[in-house]
Amino acid sequence: MIRLFGSLEVDCDTRTLGAGDLGGARPKQVLEILLAARGHRVSTDRLADLLWGAEPPRDPTGSLQTFVSVLRRRLASDRDRARELVITEAEAYRFDTDLVELDLDSFDQLLERSAHEPTRAARRSLERALALVRGDVLEDEPYSLWAQELRGTYRGRVLGAHLEAADAALSELDYRAALGHAEAAAALDGFSERAQRTAMLALYAVGRQHDALATYRDFRACLNRELGLEPTPETRALETAILRQQEVQSLLPRAIRPVRQDSAPQSIRLLGRTSEIATLERAAHRALAGSFALVLIEGEAGLGKTRLLDEFVMNIVGARMGRAGCSELEQHLPYVPLAAALRSALSGVELDGERLPALAQILPELALREPHHQYAEVDALEALVSLVVEHAPLVLVIDDLHSADSRTLAALAYLRRRCADVPAIVIGAVRAGAAFVNEPLRLLQPDARIRLEPLSSADLAPLGIPNLHESTGGNPRFVAETVSNGDRHALSPTFSDALLGQCRAAGAYAYRVLLAACLLEQPFEPETLAELLRVNATELVEELEGLCEHRILRVDGFRFRFRYDLVRQVLLTSISPARRRLLHASLDRGSTAEAPIPFRKPAHAIGRR
Repeated sequence: MIRLFGSLEVDCDTRTLGAGDLGGARPKQVLEILLAARGHRVSTDRLADLLWGAEPPRDPTGSLQTFVSVLRRRLASDRDRARELVITEAEAYRFDTDLVELDLDSFDQLLERSAHEPTRAARRSLERALALVRGDVLEDEPYSLWAQELRGTYRGRVLGAHLEAADAALSELDYRAALGHAEAAAALDGFSERAQRTAMLALYAVGRQHDALATYRDFRACLNRELGLEPTPETRALETAILRQQEVQSLLPRAIRPVRQDSAPQSIRLLGRTSEIATLERAAHRALAGSFALVLIEGEAGLGKTRLLDEFVMNIVGARMGRAGCSELEQHLPYVPLAAALRSALSGVELDGERLPALAQILPELALREPHHQYAEVDALEALVSLVVEHAPLVLVIDDLHSADSRTLAALAYLRRRCADVPAIVIGAVRAGAAFVNEPLRLLQPDARIRLEPLSSADLAPLGIPNLHESTGGNPRFVAETVSNGDRHALSPTFSDALLGQCRAAGAYAYRVLLAACLLEQPFEPETLAELLRVNATELVEELEGLCEHRILRVDGFRFRFRYDLVRQVLLTSISPARRRLLHASLDRGSTAEAPIPFRKPAHAIGRR
């Protein structure tokens, strides 16, 4: 291990060499310069310039050879090993960092890993990275220009690691650890507003409201005195929230949870999706090269729209990525999913509400400290365009877009028109058929539409389970449940309840129709089902066609059948023995049956046969 944090240290064989154990100041400096180059060659002219500046010795090349020779003897007793470490090239030297463990490399790797991990694992990686920091890089060279450049780079990275670790600690409710990291970050950069906000929030969370407000006042006075500036709107908004004694939980950053691993292998739900993923990645590549794109992924419930997006976002590099979902309960609230996606993408960015005041129509937190103004919708959309342009390349992913409010959909259409040459992409997951009942969604014109279909028998063949396609219809959700169920015949109660809930969502009468239909041989004649329910066959066909639109049944010639046999089996299991006996009795008696049927006929069927 070679340590550059703090003073130089080299673990060599069974010894540890310090800054004074490398044969003198110049050999030590040669080693530090080569290590700072991180495996790249450094010319002898460059080395001479860094060591002596405008006053080189008469024979700088000979002096460098002497320093390198001394350095090699100190680093390794084996001459071949020493020459492998410090390599002589044509008019240059290079240190082979692949042969040693460098603390800066370990720090960078842990920092990079933390960026792709859920909060708890990321926090561990950040803590391990910060444990390597024994002080500023190359503290023993406080005035050398090459050391100052490297020192400044890592001072910024250490600052960022403390801030990320503080956010992770806050999200896990470890307020004292968060405060420690925030104070360490503030010590590195006294003007870091993020560090000050984190300290304020941690103090407020541990019940020290007075100290949190005092931290704000001191920082504000410092900014005004040293720079003639005011804190940003985000910092002022936090002060307002603390003054109002807002609930702490609402102010904390959200933890990133690990992806839940299904009992079945995760790849099950990705069988047969190679072409869809490739299409999505091609669209994203074109968009992020400088051509805005709006892409819709369509499919019925359970076909893996969200899983496809999970796979896609894992491979995004070189762009800010934000993800959000839509809810029918929030459909009356404007811009909620769009705002959530933007917050996710710009989580480390301090937005200036004063420069784009109309943006507060979409991100209302920007107006917490300013007088409330109403702006025209076009002003808010133009502010949104400016935001996207400023922070591109940008990827926004919105699940369940069919449940989005009309203003969010209008904003996406506006972005598509106004940001044609901006490197950004918006990807929305939409339930199949939703455009027929959602007018704004129908009017949305995507640049690409990816339709997910059930998996084929060939797609499922690698799983080696007999009749899997027949029972699941190729629905990935049903496939995963069946595989994870193993040898057990009963499905999980949670999954069965979800299927029954989907059937009940079609309506009370439709649910009764499904309960009766599940007893019939598949496919079934609508006339047979009409006799069983004692309703008009023509009107029943209209109901059955509606259930086909709900993707529960499907047409089979002149007959109907359940789209997925698994749904039929769940319905069969849910029927009580008494109801099953009555229905079977009615089937046996045929159309002349007089026994009471345990169904209330729909209003339009009363008085009909």
